[in-house]
Amino acid sequence: MASFNPALPPAWEGVFAHGYSRSEFDQLAATVDRAYADGAVFPARENIFRALELVGPAAVKVVILGQDPYPTPGNAHGLSFSVMPPARPPASLKTIFKELARSIPDWTPPESGNLEAWARQGVLLLNTILTVRAGEPMSHARLGWEAFTQAVIRFLQAESPFVVFLLWGGKAQAAAQPWIDTARHAAITDNHPSPLAQNRLPSTEKFVGNGHFAEANRRLTAKGLPPIDWRLSATPSLFG
Repeated sequence: MASFNPALPPAWEGVFAHGYSRSEFDQLAATVDRAYADGAVFPARENIFRALELVGPAAVKVVILGQDPYPTPGNAHGLSFSVMPPARPPASLKTIFKELARSIPDWTPPESGNLEAWARQGVLLLNTILTVRAGEPMSHARLGWEAFTQAVIRFLQAESPFVVFLLWGGKAQAAAQPWIDTARHAAITDNHPSPLAQNRLPSTEKFVGNGHFAEANRRLTAKGLPPIDWRLSATPSLFG
């Protein structure tokens, strides 16, 4: 039976004790393996589990749940909303950056849309669906990723003392909210930052102005946890 290459990071193998079986995972691996063999799929194989490689379950403080990877060549690298240089920030990420500039002191636009600095502080940048066919958004829905990411959510809640879930848009909320233990963790919801969602909303409901990044830090500090430094300037403390 096919297996993922690279494999699931060992720290995350606890998902198999949270309502998700190894046989389901093996079946998913076989399906995804065929998809990569049949045509262009993003991200590159070595980045499928990049978000989970960068932060272990016990270290997760914030989850930003995306839908599926960018289907444009050169964009997806395994982290929700993030792109690697020289790719320019896509429209949704530009909206996110506008809210950061509005609400976070000393925040300045970064040179790239790479969000790995957040991941290294405990932000799990997880997509609901971890792969996509080139040029076809949501093409890998129903391959089996949804059950896997739900198990990830259940497992990390058991391992992390407190998690703030930032859920933007109906798909993220539908995928995560039923599994979030709000007695122990926090879920903050809003509309999706994509232009498609933003253009049909009144000004009072637009993403810019929601204060989610500042609110996440308030929730963390109230629990005695360090806040996230949302700035993305290249400093040794974040990138060293």
